[in-house]
Amino acid sequence: MQSPATSANCLVVLTDLLYLPGTRRLITSWRLHQPPLPIIVLSAQEEALRDPFLCAHCHRRIPINPAPYADIRPYQKRRSRRHAQTFFKFEAFGDFGFERNLFLDSDILCLRETPALLAPGTVPLRAARDTGFRKTRAYKGHAIEINSGVLSIGRAIQGAATIARLQDIARTQPGRGGYNAGDQGIVNKWIHRDGIDVELLPPEYNLIKKDYADTTGLADCRLLHFAGHKPWLGQRHHGDSGPPVRALEQLWHEGRRGTGLPIGET
Repeated sequence: MQSPATSANCLVVLTDLLYLPGTRRLITSWRLHQPPLPIIVLSAQEEALRDPFLCAHCHRRIPINPAPYADIRPYQKRRSRRHAQTFFKFEAFGDFGFERNLFLDSDILCLRETPALLAPGTVPLRAARDTGFRKTRAYKGHAIEINSGVLSIGRAIQGAATIARLQDIARTQPGRGGYNAGDQGIVNKWIHRDGIDVELLPPEYNLIKKDYADTTGLADCRLLHFAGHKPWLGQRHHGDSGPPVRALEQLWHEGRRGTGLPIGET
């Protein structure tokens, strides 16, 4: 790993015991295709931070204090096992001493290099559009709705003030569900209410494949986002009407299906 003195960027990941398999796979795939960066892992669970893989591969392991989040109303996402913990993503906006924090969700697989994500510059925030966004009766959204799974956070918006602002919006203006709830909804509200400049990344920097039907469309994919069901949580079925959905799950496990790229073992 590069030392902080020789790197302008750091990779920031958020994990817990449920997401540890995804975090390990993300870091392994990232290190295969990217220049070495200091890796900072955040978690509210000390046991997760003691994971031997994280101890070996991460520059810093930082515990999250859950107290400031205690009065933020959890959003009730159906079948979610995390709820309020997703708001801990706000901690990725902390000042860790780098020009840019590169945040990736722990359900992302890196398939190729990501030069646009690593590029220097003073733009406060880089992110890709949320291609799955749909207006609801309660939330019409904005001209641009980003997906918060991939973020390049510039120094201008790093620090305690940004974290406190995000917490305040989550506390005082929560969504009722769907796209205006959870960390992503709060980040989008903050962007538009505070006039945060966003540079859009190409779709291949956050390709969301919720259905896991096959590996088509991955020829140019750089960061594959397993939104929805997580591949390390077991097989998923389409009820009684079809076979288990396996192709992209196998890509996550093996790293060879569809691209020929070895992801390695964790």
